[in-house]
Amino acid sequence: MNGFILRVYDLDKHFGGVYAVHNCTLGVREGTITSIIGPNGAGKTTLFNLITGILQPDKGTIRFQKQDITALPPHLVARAGISRTFQQAKVFKNMTVRDNLRLAHEATDAELKKVLDQVHYARELDTLAGELSYGNQRLVEIARALLLPHSLLMLDEPTAGVNPKVRNELKAILKALKKQGKTIVLIEHDMDFVMSISDEVIVLNEGTVLTAGTPAQVRKNPKVLEAYLGK
Repeated sequence: MNGFILRVYDLDKHFGGVYAVHNCTLGVREGTITSIIGPNGAGKTTLFNLITGILQPDKGTIRFQKQDITALPPHLVARAGISRTFQQAKVFKNMTVRDNLRLAHEATDAELKKVLDQVHYARELDTLAGELSYGNQRLVEIARALLLPHSLLMLDEPTAGVNPKVRNELKAILKALKKQGKTIVLIEHDMDFVMSISDEVIVLNEGTVLTAGTPAQVRKNPKVLEAYLGK
């Protein structure tokens, strides 16, 4: 059994007296794909922002590998080995694909093309990011996250706004990355995508873990079936 690369203990974050994350405790095993699901407002992106240092928790502990990263700012969390994407594709549209990628890590064109091949991106490095389809902007963002030296890749809704072809490509990309030994955590609303790709699924409800388990276990959980899968 793989050991935990990330552990979160009793995490709290509230805004104006309303808890976005409350008593949240979970773990992510090394070398796995873990999906975090739940309705809008369940606290998924807030949890990502707490782990990556964009927000500071009101209570609780975040441990990555053997390091306490609870109070670290984003650049030190990234340096510790966590790389992420965001809910909306964040590329600099007036910059080339090459320059967007080099914001993460200075690399040669050959190295950039190698990581772009990993995400099935077929356009030129000199293309302006603003000229790309939204799906290709997503791929560039994932490539940029891969370029940053990391042990954990966190993807916030990678399939949001992309067409079925890109969604299938993303599935193949993530499975290939897992085969290479990558540890991946993703927030996702596409349940077919989640159930077909995940080793473990964590269900959030009002900022707290409702349940966690394999896709088959989660799919059979009555609370999950009623609240999230609609089956």
